[in-house]
Amino acid sequence: MALNNVKRPDLCIPYKHIAPPKSPYGTAGFSGLVNQSMPLVAMFLRNKFIAWFALIQSVHYYFNTDPEEAAAASASSKSSMDQPPLMKVLLSVVGLFVCYMNLIIPQPPIAPPKASSD
Repeated sequence: MALNNVKRPDLCIPYKHIAPPKSPYGTAGFSGLVNQSMPLVAMFLRNKFIAWFALIQSVHYYFNTDPEEAAAASASSKSSMDQPPLMKVLLSVVGLFVCYMNLIIPQPPIAPPKASSD
């Protein structure tokens, strides 16, 4: 009489899925804050690594955001600081463009200061 006999019907327990409770704070959280601020950091610092990170992170956020939840969140609170996922992707692309703008529109070199004659 083995205890691991799964053929016995009295040992089988059907699976019942219990959904986790919904958070009152939404799904954005820290990821939304990072996605919203990293493109701006990349623009101000002109750091290509941060710009690529912002683009990859915003595309990841775009693919993992439920469109129904995003529409419900935007309809429920008009004063929300969170941007739609597509806007975050576009802002990341603009940040990447700003980092590589010197390749398209190069700045003239700065002339060395002239020495004063005494």
